[in-house]
Amino acid sequence: MKLYLKIIILILTFTLILSYGCSDRGTNSNGETNLKTGSLIKIEGAHVFFNELLLQIKNKFQQLQIITYTPQADFPDYLGGKQKPVPLLVLLPPRYGDANFYFDHGLKELADELISKGIIQPMAIACISNDKIFGGYFYAGHSPAAGNYDTLVGGTLMKYLRTILPFTIDSVSKTGIGGVGMGAYGAFRAALLHKGVFSSISAVDGPLDFDGADGNSGFLSLFSDALNEQGLLGGTTDTLHPSWVDRFDSSSSKPLSQLFIGGALAFSPHDTAVTWDTSYNQFTHIQTITITSRQSITDSTTLVKNIINQDEHNLDFLLPFDSLGQPYPPIWNMWVSNNLENILADSSSALNGVNMWIATSPETNFANYHSQTLSWINTLTNPPYNFPVETLTYKGYSGNPANNDQYIYDLMRAMLIFHSDNFGN
Repeated sequence: MKLYLKIIILILTFTLILSYGCSDRGTNSNGETNLKTGSLIKIEGAHVFFNELLLQIKNKFQQLQIITYTPQADFPDYLGGKQKPVPLLVLLPPRYGDANFYFDHGLKELADELISKGIIQPMAIACISNDKIFGGYFYAGHSPAAGNYDTLVGGTLMKYLRTILPFTIDSVSKTGIGGVGMGAYGAFRAALLHKGVFSSISAVDGPLDFDGADGNSGFLSLFSDALNEQGLLGGTTDTLHPSWVDRFDSSSSKPLSQLFIGGALAFSPHDTAVTWDTSYNQFTHIQTITITSRQSITDSTTLVKNIINQDEHNLDFLLPFDSLGQPYPPIWNMWVSNNLENILADSSSALNGVNMWIATSPETNFANYHSQTLSWINTLTNPPYNFPVETLTYKGYSGNPANNDQYIYDLMRAMLIFHSDNFGN
């Protein structure tokens, strides 16, 4: 395949008025209908995915929040008629992002505008929540504490969305997925593990290459910063009982600490498999889940015990670095096996025919996502894959750099146009 890399360099130079227009645009209410456009925002509620979220930490009722956008597409009889079939786009939020993330940044208004002007075709858009504990689990893995997102995002969720959005076109060519930050990783992971489900992927700066372009950067260069957050840098040479492990605070609110905890619960959980019993109290209507046995990793060198206070469940995890902050191979290798480039190597045809759009900014300031994103782009666009990828580089302006979510509104515009073009006529 001929190497094809389309790089669009976009430097956003906004006036104060435009900056105001790109600020938080508010949260849409349940069942809000815009009478001018007929678009509908619906809070589908916190749907129960029992098997996938059975023991997820602090998610006692196995719920996932879903909010959907439905455009006006042949609603006769004052919105009471039949909805015309439309494509489906799924958007995953970044760390700590809830199902309102994209709507809070103007998704409804933007989609209404672009559809009404004929810039994009009408499409249904489903937004889900990331988990609020530790900021999420990379939409990954099959850990009891993190949840089985590998089955959920590209599988059970899609089946459920087809049920609540029966007017969406159930075709690969009419189905896309996108994400920001951790959601960018989740979008690519879902597409790689569920071949033939999505025909387009959009992604904005995320943890897309765990060990970086040289195999020695990415998260490798960040763990000492996580230890610094907790005042634990230094440790001991005793690799059997590293001092910082016993003092690592799993309830820490520090961003890097929580990033590594969420990742460890997904990629290197100590409790790798559990069996359980359920009981239902007919008087209180409460279902109780009791763990009856566990299968655990025997190597406890980097084990962090008693995560938060998960009642009787107490699901622990292993961090991928030793007492000196160096990669601990038995555990770090578990993380590396979940790196996108390694998942791609195991399923090299999964992205064949899938259109990809990736945006990145040198100003992003969290977890070196920019360098990880550039490395992933390089992997995709060079031999042996040579995938065509549309790439957008963006920046902010003096006094308002692109280091948070200020420009999501503008990025969403490009994302929606990309997916609409991919969906065709």
